[in-house]
Amino acid sequence: MKILINDKMQFASGVPAEIKSPALADRYNASVTFTATFDDAETVNCIGIGYTDATEIEIDDGITTPQIITLPVRTDITRKYNNGLYLLTEMTSDTYTITHNGNYIGRVGIGEYRTLGTAPSKEIGFYTTTESRETLSGQTIPGAGGYYGRRFVADIRYKFDEDVYNDLETAYQTQIQRSYPYFILLDDEQHKVPDTMLHFYASSDKPLSLLQSSSYRFLYSYKFNFEERF
Repeated sequence: MKILINDKMQFASGVPAEIKSPALADRYNASVTFTATFDDAETVNCIGIGYTDATEIEIDDGITTPQIITLPVRTDITRKYNNGLYLLTEMTSDTYTITHNGNYIGRVGIGEYRTLGTAPSKEIGFYTTTESRETLSGQTIPGAGGYYGRRFVADIRYKFDEDVYNDLETAYQTQIQRSYPYFILLDDEQHKVPDTMLHFYASSDKPLSLLQSSSYRFLYSYKFNFEERF
């Protein structure tokens, strides 16, 4: 899988608060552009998109030709699962201008993705916060409220190298310890997961804590229990 661990958008200036918010319901209700500005040039090779009615997202570094991401339009499912990670041709700049053709957009992340190979054993499923009740006579009283989402459990064996660790350390205070969801692309796992799960926006069930290793190299393992976020 490919994952954006360190969302550099969190460190940019000139970005609307809704764009940085981990809650996708915090929508930026405008179709105008916004520009992320950094103190130094930052390398970017991916963009995370969360909750938008746009079909095209453009990112311009002011140096190379602007790149356009086309979001898939699905009519065969009720919930549109386009939240997740999209790849770009690498660019390096201290400003990135984002434009879209929709009326609103939620969180947008940019940075350098990391490829983490997953073990063959995987788990997919669902979770819910709805709590139903069973009466003394055995009747079920459906829970009121609540929501549901999808789950993806993946074991990463000896794929956390020094570059990945540095991303974790940089992002831990501002994002990971605060349970910010990750932008994920499950392209290498498509033979084992639904196609609607290709782009995924999810957080681990708890903030990442200890990595494990029994090798003599800087290679560590971790088991992610991802739960979809909105």
